[in-house]
Amino acid sequence: MARRWLFTFNTIRYRVEWPRIELAMKKYTPLKGVIFDGGAGSGEFIRRCLELGFDEAVALEYDDQNYALLQKNIGRLPKVRTMRESLLDIPLPDESVDVVLSTQVLEHITDHKRAASELCRILKPGGHAVITVPRPPEPFPNPEHMREGYTEVELAALFAPYGMKALASDWFLTRDTVDRMLSCARLPARGMFVPVALVDAETQLTPKERRALRPYGLLTVFQKEV
Repeated sequence: MARRWLFTFNTIRYRVEWPRIELAMKKYTPLKGVIFDGGAGSGEFIRRCLELGFDEAVALEYDDQNYALLQKNIGRLPKVRTMRESLLDIPLPDESVDVVLSTQVLEHITDHKRAASELCRILKPGGHAVITVPRPPEPFPNPEHMREGYTEVELAALFAPYGMKALASDWFLTRDTVDRMLSCARLPARGMFVPVALVDAETQLTPKERRALRPYGLLTVFQKEV
């Protein structure tokens, strides 16, 4: 109940980022076969992807604390294989997964070109990648980020050398939503008793409207050449 209704930086992300991912999956991917999540965190998004219909999931996470949460949340599901490994050296064969998902991960990696190449290497020809990243300018400092973010052009250029064509983009975390997040973070208990719906300033907006409101989140769908 708390994860669904109360504000944290994660719950607002689930509320405004997941609908963008879900729409991209339904519009562009087959919703079947094997989906790989590179930097799966606690496993929330990969669990939701399985509910969309994918047959199997491989969830990779490097951070020890996040991996423990991943194991706790989805490690026992029969359709899921978890691995504590680096995105720079994914222990999967070439062209072995149907869809690649990676959300808010590339900005944490110094060698992001190697990470992008690995995500593309394991993807089957004709398969799709759904990638989300921050979009500059960064509204608050984050020492864990190796770069502020990516524009649409920069993200497409990162994946283009590996046979990936950008099909579409979407946006989330508008400036109005981010401003409400920052206001909540200054409240007692970092605003965790605020209903998350009150922090969301964008759910009813169109992609064009979100794009115009200085969004901090960018999603791009890619397809690998056959």
